[in-house]
Amino acid sequence: MIDQDDAPEEPAVCLSSSLVSVIVPVYNGAEDLERCLAAIDNSDWSTLECIVVDDASTDPHIIDIAKRHGVRLVRLEQRSGPALARNAGVKKARGEIIFFTDADVLLHSNAIGKAMRALESNPEIAAVFGSYDDKPDHGSLLSRYRNLYHHWNHQIANEEASTFWTGCGAIRKDVFVELGGFSSAYERPSIEDIELGYRLRDAGYRIRLLKTMLGTHLKHWKFRDMVRTDIFQRGVPWVALLQQYRSAPSDLNLNWRARTATVSAALLAAMVPLLLIFGHIIALVPTLVWLLAAALCSRLTRFSDAAKSSREWKSPLALLIGIFMPLVALAWAQEAWALLPLILVAVIAWAQKDFYGLLSARGGIGFAFAVVPLQVLFFMGCALAVPLGFLDFLRRR
Repeated sequence: MIDQDDAPEEPAVCLSSSLVSVIVPVYNGAEDLERCLAAIDNSDWSTLECIVVDDASTDPHIIDIAKRHGVRLVRLEQRSGPALARNAGVKKARGEIIFFTDADVLLHSNAIGKAMRALESNPEIAAVFGSYDDKPDHGSLLSRYRNLYHHWNHQIANEEASTFWTGCGAIRKDVFVELGGFSSAYERPSIEDIELGYRLRDAGYRIRLLKTMLGTHLKHWKFRDMVRTDIFQRGVPWVALLQQYRSAPSDLNLNWRARTATVSAALLAAMVPLLLIFGHIIALVPTLVWLLAAALCSRLTRFSDAAKSSREWKSPLALLIGIFMPLVALAWAQEAWALLPLILVAVIAWAQKDFYGLLSARGGIGFAFAVVPLQVLFFMGCALAVPLGFLDFLRRR
């Protein structure tokens, strides 16, 4: 590990002096990092230091960007993952409060101040974290959907939290050091912050979710990355972790909405091959048409915050009334089984109905309709992660 700033350590200040150490791990992505640091520069909390931890990037611009913004740069000699990168940054931190964010997040100007005021006003709280805002930067359907879904999950979660989040979160340094920081078991982006949150709660510390402490996510989601992340980087390790912390509250992605949708998706995934095996192919027609119509809506509908025009309603309604409903009636007349997979898709959507309200408000009814197949796929991935997570837990034991 090479420290670009070998200045002597200053003595840690008391909490009332309000020095905050902002830790930003980065692997390539210089353009996002530039915007991330500019947002930190714009913070209304002026007494802070920023430490960028370069996780062995191959992008030569990282060094120049760090120098331009006057931040400390710690460079790792080999790629170690964000968990160990953050640990390396904390070792160089001088503040008594550590604020974590990602290189693809633009903190709102008042985010750090909200965290500090919450921690200073209540010494019993060891850590706080916030949420992505509801205006993600990237305009693709997949990116808007994923970032808004993350925002919604945090906005409906319990304020007395059971996990931690490093996209926009702060923790007292002495507590972080006491617990040994992030686990070295996570060599790639995964659930290292969730695991730390469980350890915090298990040790008797309190964590607070501040729903107005926000940052804008810049990430451009791609389909392959989404599937890999949902199943192997989050789902499987989270299920395995839950075997160790069985008393973890049903919050965030573990709430009743998510559990209902996951069970429905598992039943749907099991039902499809059974219907095919026993020759009930026509029973799948309504569901396939619904999902295909939703996918087509993503091509026919504009996605903007001002999506309230009549065009936003015409495309999905025309598909539903003109194509989908007659096929449902025809399929049901031929096959009574046709309603079962359709009902399961409807249950998945119903369990997340408030989320679809957010989608409609941010991108119109067509946007919400287009997300249905993506949500079905997401919860099928969650269902698959459950047995894989149990197997992973047994393997690790």
